[in-house]
Amino acid sequence: MNELEGEFPAELAQLSELEYLVLSDNKLSGRLPENLCPNATKLGYLFLSTNNFSGPIPAGLAQCWSLTQLDLSNNSFTGDIPVELGDLTNLTDLLLNNNSLTGSIPREFGNLSILQTLTLYRNELRGRLPEELGNSPMLERIRLGNNRLTGQVPPVLGGIGTLSLLDLSSNSLTGTIPEDLSSCRSLTHIILSDNQLTGVIPSWIGSLQQLGELELSSNSFSGRLPVELYNCSNLLKLSLDDNSLNGSLSLEVGKLASLNVLNLAHNQFSGAIPASMGRLSKLYELRVSQNLFSGSIPVELGQLQELQSALDLSFNDLSGGIPLSLASLMKLEDLNLSHNSLTGEVPRQIGEMSSLVTLDLSRNDLQGQLDGRFSRWPPQSFAANRALCGRPLQPCGIASSTKRRSTLSSAAVVVVSVVGGLVILLLLVAAVTWIRRWHAKRSREVNRASSPIGHRQLITKGSMRRELTWKAIMEATCNLSHEFAIGSGGSGIVYRAELPTGETVTVKKILHNNRENLMLQENSFVREVKTLGRIRHRHLANLLGCLSSNHGEHLLIYEYMENGSLWDWLHKPEKSQKRNRELSWEARLRIAIGLAKGVEYLHHDCVPSILHRDIKSGNVLLDGDMEAHLGDFGLAKAAAESRGRDSTGNTESGTCFAGSYGYVAPGTSRTCYQAFKIAISTLSVSPSTKILVLHCVQSMLTSRRRRRRAMYTAWG
Repeated sequence: MNELEGEFPAELAQLSELEYLVLSDNKLSGRLPENLCPNATKLGYLFLSTNNFSGPIPAGLAQCWSLTQLDLSNNSFTGDIPVELGDLTNLTDLLLNNNSLTGSIPREFGNLSILQTLTLYRNELRGRLPEELGNSPMLERIRLGNNRLTGQVPPVLGGIGTLSLLDLSSNSLTGTIPEDLSSCRSLTHIILSDNQLTGVIPSWIGSLQQLGELELSSNSFSGRLPVELYNCSNLLKLSLDDNSLNGSLSLEVGKLASLNVLNLAHNQFSGAIPASMGRLSKLYELRVSQNLFSGSIPVELGQLQELQSALDLSFNDLSGGIPLSLASLMKLEDLNLSHNSLTGEVPRQIGEMSSLVTLDLSRNDLQGQLDGRFSRWPPQSFAANRALCGRPLQPCGIASSTKRRSTLSSAAVVVVSVVGGLVILLLLVAAVTWIRRWHAKRSREVNRASSPIGHRQLITKGSMRRELTWKAIMEATCNLSHEFAIGSGGSGIVYRAELPTGETVTVKKILHNNRENLMLQENSFVREVKTLGRIRHRHLANLLGCLSSNHGEHLLIYEYMENGSLWDWLHKPEKSQKRNRELSWEARLRIAIGLAKGVEYLHHDCVPSILHRDIKSGNVLLDGDMEAHLGDFGLAKAAAESRGRDSTGNTESGTCFAGSYGYVAPGTSRTCYQAFKIAISTLSVSPSTKILVLHCVQSMLTSRRRRRRAMYTAWG
């Protein structure tokens, strides 16, 4: 692995004694020369994988008649696979996977009589699998998954006695699994998932004693599981999910002693879950959801001490109580028993499972009181259990009133809705006057937080004094030219500026997109200045100063982070090689710990606490030592503000949306904006006032829901 760039050097083809050529894991690009072996007739190993080569694979490769291993995987080659490659009769390994190759698989590959490995997966190959592949008796690994192949699985593959891995997944193959494959006694992996295969699962699979992986998920298989399947004592992974399999599970399932993953979800299995599953002591993941299983949950499942990834029994017809033995699964991270008919109380020991991350017991008939041990899961984890109460659900004393509340007449609901609507209309009228006063007050606050144009601001940090002026910033960035832009945040564009003193700083310009967003952007400027002005932490962005022009433009000056953002290191192609070399797991852990310390300071050491509300990789800045600094506080606010009024009496909890898509808190909603957009547009007020009215409406709607809940409780 290096960082070599440019095109393939044609001079290498002149090396007549060259036998090994390995250029994998570089940044080489362009097309390969048509004739790679005019003189290099001894070339036996050609490895060009994981580069950026493009264009068609040259047919001239057939002149490299000494090639035994050819690896062109993980590039951007296009076009058809040259049929001339079938002339490379010394070839043992051919790897063309992870490209954009089209067309069909050449029949000429049948000439490769000593071929052992053929990997063409993750391309766009079409057509049928050529019968001629059966002419390669030494094939051990066939990997053709993630293409667009059609037709049936060729029965001639059964004549390849050395075949150990057969991966034809994620294609459009039809028909049944050919019985001829039963002759492939060396098979260890059969991966046929995500096709259109039909029929029953053949019983001869049970005779494959070396089989370690059987993936037949997402097909149309039907019928019962053959009991012979349980003879595969070395089976590690059995995935049969998303088919139409039926019948009951045999007690023989306990014979699969080596099994790590068992996935039977989304079928039509019925009957009881066999207690013999408790003998699968190496099981790491068990999923049998969306079936017709009935009866109770076997207490023997508590013996699966290696179960960690998931225990999913949801969407069945299981009854009885939750076995206490499940609490002994000390490694389990995901327990899903939802959508069944379970009864009784939830064992309190379930709440003490320290490893458990996800718990779903909803849609059952559970009862009793939950204690504080269960408060770390959301109410949705216990929803639709009518007799269940306590944390995180409503207190048990209110449960009976909730039941009576459901009998409230529809007429009463109409009365409450009408009265509530009138109250909202009256509040809207009063809100317009209040918002205008609030608008003026916030404008004055912006003016106090910024500096007039031309003002020289001295900032002291340690022994260094900086003199920041509007003119100096404009000269250093050519009037904020895009040439100096290095990124953008949730509320502005970020520039790099080198001051006359030789110091480099970061300049953030608060954006003014339109009149409707003007006040929100001014709020962002004030909020960021106020927030960063009172906090100091090694893992938070350090504000050096702020400037404003008479035209309402605002600038924030920060220390420059020479390594950019974490997003750059994770996603920008030009840094991919540097990332592979330097962004090690140790560096990632150090970044995560630094970010956590900064957030901990905001949440627990600041008075009042500060909520950032837009934590994402683009806002995690890295200094020269790759230490993390959390920036972009344009959406930050005090925790007290998020619950109600701030120290000035202003309320900002009605904001409809805050943060970046993909990173916002799940509870965030924009329902208020959609519901009142048309109504507010008819008011004769300024656009910015309309926006603020919508924010107020959301706050009032929230209050209205609370009043209705209180009213229902009182009437109940």
